[in-house]
Amino acid sequence: MTPPDADQTRDAVDADPTPDPFRGEDGAPVVPDGWTHGVVDANGITVSYYRVGPAPEDASATVVVAHGFFEDARCKRRLVNALADEYDVVAYDARGHGHTDATETGYAPADRVADLVGVLDALDLDDPVLYGHSMGGSTVAKTAADHPDRVAGVVMEDPAGTRSMADLDVDEIADGIVEDVREELAMSFDELLATYEDPDDEDAASAVDEIPPELYATFARSDQRQSEHVAEIPRQGYPALAEVFPEVAVPALVLRRDHATVPDPIRDGSPTDERVRDLDLADSLPDGRLVHVPGAGHHVVLTAEDAALAEVRAFLARLDDGE
Repeated sequence: MTPPDADQTRDAVDADPTPDPFRGEDGAPVVPDGWTHGVVDANGITVSYYRVGPAPEDASATVVVAHGFFEDARCKRRLVNALADEYDVVAYDARGHGHTDATETGYAPADRVADLVGVLDALDLDDPVLYGHSMGGSTVAKTAADHPDRVAGVVMEDPAGTRSMADLDVDEIADGIVEDVREELAMSFDELLATYEDPDDEDAASAVDEIPPELYATFARSDQRQSEHVAEIPRQGYPALAEVFPEVAVPALVLRRDHATVPDPIRDGSPTDERVRDLDLADSLPDGRLVHVPGAGHHVVLTAEDAALAEVRAFLARLDDGE
């Protein structure tokens, strides 16, 4: 299907603001093969989650997966499926994403931690390993710092909060997110899918470069399940990992993108300078290490799958051995 004329899309968005946080993919979610889907009450909202793998009593451990901003749990299917042969894996949709409630408020870091702890409580999960990407990475880090008695370990995939946002205009960013969400919700699924298959600008191409074609539909479906309320996330910010890491008492692994892949406009110094800053930050973890994964982008597992998963599996195996 051919995407609508940009001016027509803008007119439709301006004339008909999103009446509901969600549209598209009506009814029950599309559930990946072998997964189950459910909902729980957590921290005052209904949270959507997926589960796959051996029964908890037969699994090496339970791994709880927190996705990144502007995605949903199904976007982590490569990681989830790779671990499901040995681990009981729970992947949940963050507030305002996927099929989880989209309240007008509740998007501060403390809310995201409370939502995750609410999921642990509702599913009666004891000592799981927390895995988070980007926004989810900062959430699991802060959860491990605040609730070390609730988790066995934590893995952070290119977590948000490694750099200060002090120089950014968060209101401008939030306004842009609202505009983007409204435009995407005005599109059909086929139109959204076309933006992945044939991006029409350099920014879109850069983002799509990290996503394998077999996941285009998954990410497009995620776009149709966003709420404009998630614009509050950049307003509220991310916990500064320089302050969080010293409080993470459980074993920790940080998977960091290869800074050689960072686009020039957002590069902060040379790749060597950035690596040194990352390693200095990771030194503040009481029991953790940071790995720069060669060739990896922000979606570390999607862009350097074999190397990234080897690190994750080794970390989980050492936890299982009690080391």
